[in-house]
Amino acid sequence: MPVSVAIVGPPGVGKTTLFNALTGGRGSGGVGMVDVPDERLDRLVAAVRPKKVVHAQVRIADAPPGSRAQQVAAAREADVVLQVARCFGPEPDPLADITGTTLDMVLADLATVERRLEIAAKEAQTGRASAGELEVLERARAQLDAGAPLRKLELDGADRAALAPLFPVTLKPVVWVANVADNPAAGEPVVRAAREEGTAAAIVAAALEAELAELDPAEAREYRRSYGLESSGLDEIVRAVWRAGGLITFFTAGEPEARAWHCEEGAPAPVAAGKIHSDFEKKFIRAEVTSVDELVAAGSMDALRAAGKLRVEGRDYRVKDGDVVLFRVGS
Repeated sequence: MPVSVAIVGPPGVGKTTLFNALTGGRGSGGVGMVDVPDERLDRLVAAVRPKKVVHAQVRIADAPPGSRAQQVAAAREADVVLQVARCFGPEPDPLADITGTTLDMVLADLATVERRLEIAAKEAQTGRASAGELEVLERARAQLDAGAPLRKLELDGADRAALAPLFPVTLKPVVWVANVADNPAAGEPVVRAAREEGTAAAIVAAALEAELAELDPAEAREYRRSYGLESSGLDEIVRAVWRAGGLITFFTAGEPEARAWHCEEGAPAPVAAGKIHSDFEKKFIRAEVTSVDELVAAGSMDALRAAGKLRVEGRDYRVKDGDVVLFRVGS
C-alpha cells in the first residue's frame, strides 16, 4: 500500500499548485499517485539490471477548498497531513495559516471526543465503558479544549487504542510546508517554528516546481540551483513525510524485479516481510540482508551468498533504512 498524504490549508496558500507540482499535473479528481525518487534504487537497477523496477509510492490528495469538514475528512483518511502556509505575495502570515488549519482539526476532534465522552459516561454506569477509557477521553478533551493537538499529549498504547475508534485527526503526523516564490529564505520562519514544535517541515516553491515538472530532469535541476534550491519539491516533501511518519525504505533486488518498500522504523523483519505479502509475516523463516553498496559492488545476491557476505537474520532483526533483503518463508 502506498503512503497516503492529504494537502490542507486555507484559501490562497497554493495548495492545488503544490498538488499539481508534486503529481506533475497528472492527478485526477484531486488525487494522484507519485513514484518516490530514490538514488539508491537507481544504483541497484544499474547493477542488477532487473526486468522490472517498482518505486515506493505516495498517494496525494488535494483536500477540497470548501468547508472545514471537507478538509478534516481528507486529513482523516491520510497517513500524513501536509499543512501548507503561504510565504509569498503581499503580507504573508504563514504561522497564522498553520495555526488556523491546526485549530480547525482540533475543533473537529474536540466535537468527536465530547460526543463519545457523553456516551461513555452513561455506558460506565452499566459497565460497558471502562474507567480507563473515561480517563483518556477526559485528558483528550482538556488537551483539545486548550487548542492543542492530541499528538502533543502523552499517550501510551492503551490510550491510543481507546482513542482509535474516534479516528482523531490531530493524532496524525504532520508536515508544515512553506510555499515560497523565488526566495527559499522566506520559508525559514515556518521551519524554525516547526523545529521548536518538534514537527517536520519542508520549503517548496510550488509554482516553480509545477513549471519545472514539464522540463527535462537535468534542465530542471539547473533551474532549481539558479533559485538556490538544491533538490526538487517532491524530494523535500517525501523526506519530510518519511520523517513525520517514522518510515524507512528497504529494497528487494534480483533479476526479475528491483523494488523499494516502506515500513515503520524499527519494524521486526517478519513485519517488514508482511509488506510484500501478508503470508510472508506468518510464514517468515529468516532474512538474508545486505546493503546497497555491497550489492552494487557484487552485482547480485547470489554472488554475495557465494562469497559468504550475506547476513542471516532472524525474527528479532529490526529492518534498517537502506537494507536490501531477501526474505525466506515457509510453504
